Amino acid sequence: MSTDKKIVISRSLEKKMETISPFELKNELIKLADESAQKETLSMLNAGRGNPNWIATVPREAFFLLGKFGLEECKRVMEFSEGIAGIPELKDCSKRFRQFLEKNKGEAGAQLLADTYQYLVEKGAEPDELAHEWAESVKSVIGDQYPVPDRILKYTDMIVHPYLLQEMCDNRPPAGKFDLFATEGGTAAMCYLFDTLQENYLLTTGDQVALMTPIFTPYIEIPALKRYNFKVTEICACQMTQEGYHTWQYKKEDIDKLRNKEIKALFLVNPSNPPSYALSQETLEQIVDIVKNDNPNLMIITDDVYGTFVPHFRSLMAEVPANTLCVYSFSKYFGATGWRLAVIALHEENIYDKMIAALPKEQKQSLARRYGSITLEPDKINLSTGWLPIAGR
Repeated sequence: MSTDKKIVISRSLEKKMETISPFELKNELIKLADESAQKETLSMLNAGRGNPNWIATVPREAFFLLGKFGLEECKRVMEFSEGIAGIPELKDCSKRFRQFLEKNKGEAGAQLLADTYQYLVEKGAEPDELAHEWAESVKSVIGDQYPVPDRILKYTDMIVHPYLLQEMCDNRPPAGKFDLFATEGGTAAMCYLFDTLQENYLLTTGDQVALMTPIFTPYIEIPALKRYNFKVTEICACQMTQEGYHTWQYKKEDIDKLRNKEIKALFLVNPSNPPSYALSQETLEQIVDIVKNDNPNLMIITDDVYGTFVPHFRSLMAEVPANTLCVYSFSKYFGATGWRLAVIALHEENIYDKMIAALPKEQKQSLARRYGSITLEPDKINLSTGWLPIAGR
């Protein structure tokens, strides 16, 4: 909110809020904040909803200016009066891009394009490849080709990877690298992950999983589908203060349920949705201890879309990287739900590949038949590439 004044809530309203669901509570708090903002003639910026009520302008300015360059590149190759153009050319593309930036240096978004281009070149990007990827690729502006590589574009990876280390790991990442898989928003990431874990025999119908609640509703609905029919253990954020207020944190004895090796996977949204509280340091340390000492093959799927709003946020991908699949969406932080931009991160050293390598012979043969259509060495496919054919990409 754009004011530092506190919203005064009566004790009777406090008691009422203790009896309603988190989603109803969220709506009540938004209503109160809106009323306060109206009194102060200020606007409330709200990211804690399906669609934020604001957008980030600078990346859009750069994106639309990049679109102008992409169209110029297409028309340079071929142009017909009917509105048909060619495909951007790789040779000398960076030279033309620099000329374009110089010609448009006063335009909105030009400085961000110039700075990002320089940043990637200094990181080792090949200039012509970079400018060509931006002009043509499916997640850029023209979109005339399938993405290559199809897991995530080469130079997109070079931007997103350090961004995740900064925002999800508080600039204190674990050693090693994360493999990234771009998806059509966070919802697509959920679907891919549930399918992938099942199709690779890491989860089977009727397995026991845990949900940390409150949680975004698809995580409640998907496990109940007939194809999964998972047995769900709910771990509720029901910890209270001595005064009787919710902290939206988890009791130690409830987190200890994860020590049961029958629980194969843990699904959570961190910070929570809708309460919007990040896991406490104590809970993070307890989960690390459980993985280290009791349930080393616990698969953790954490949806961290709101992590960028928490100062010094630490995802479980930073604390237990070998066990964690992290879903991050750009929707909330950039006000871009309609663009469907998200990514799944998996550490290069992970339990998933080890568990696949240890599958029984019959299941390995089944996976070899499935992935034999895309590689001559299907046994060398790891999870971050193995989820592609399942997703139908």
